Amino acid sequence: MPFHLRYSSNQGGVFSSRVSRGALSALAALLLICVGCAAASSSTCSASDFFANVTGEWIGVCEQTTDGEKAIDKFFHASITRTGDNTFESRFEYFRADSKTGAPVRAGESIVVTTVAADGTASSKITGKGSVLVYNSPKTQEHQLAEVARATGPANLRSEGKGSIRVNGMPLGLGKNGRVYDSKSQWAICNGSLTIRQNLKVGFRALFLKKTFDVTASYTARRGSDVASVMTGRPRVSSQPSHAAFR
Repeated sequence: MPFHLRYSSNQGGVFSSRVSRGALSALAALLLICVGCAAASSSTCSASDFFANVTGEWIGVCEQTTDGEKAIDKFFHASITRTGDNTFESRFEYFRADSKTGAPVRAGESIVVTTVAADGTASSKITGKGSVLVYNSPKTQEHQLAEVARATGPANLRSEGKGSIRVNGMPLGLGKNGRVYDSKSQWAICNGSLTIRQNLKVGFRALFLKKTFDVTASYTARRGSDVASVMTGRPRVSSQPSHAAFR
């Protein structure tokens, strides 16, 4: 339910002041739940704290754009496990809805292997495959990224990195040696939901040609394992694959 705070300057000064203070206190408490690490500074938070909070299974929807052009929404199942004292593995499986039955059809995958250092920062290696929207046409792609992440609280994580990508079917072989020059992600947990915001700048070069693309992706997930449950009521796509971001 949305929280609305309205100020009123009536004659009942003491009563109005108390109500306003109470409302502000409630709002502050709500914000602290979402931000996390309320009593500690960000320097005391480790990426291990964040990944420990998100271990388990998640299902959700990802919305993506390439140069501002919206791609087809995709659905995903994520499984995040702790593989050692300071290591984690995240597996993302991407799906589209079958045009006739509406059943999930696998359309891509990515694996994130994360190691947390003694200072609390995390190094991740990401490998995956799927598709991207290029000039309004879906193209298959494979990518590898390396990211460094830092926790800003037990419920918040920010990462930056770079890597390589190969996109098939582009003119003059332009997609063979692509580079991800700038990858930035923000992970957050709030009220039981996991959100991931991702921005990437991708560049390709072949002969005298050079082209860059700005890609954004927004993931929203809840705990669960049945990806079909988040596909109900969503439009079905005939033959086009789900467009996977470079996660």
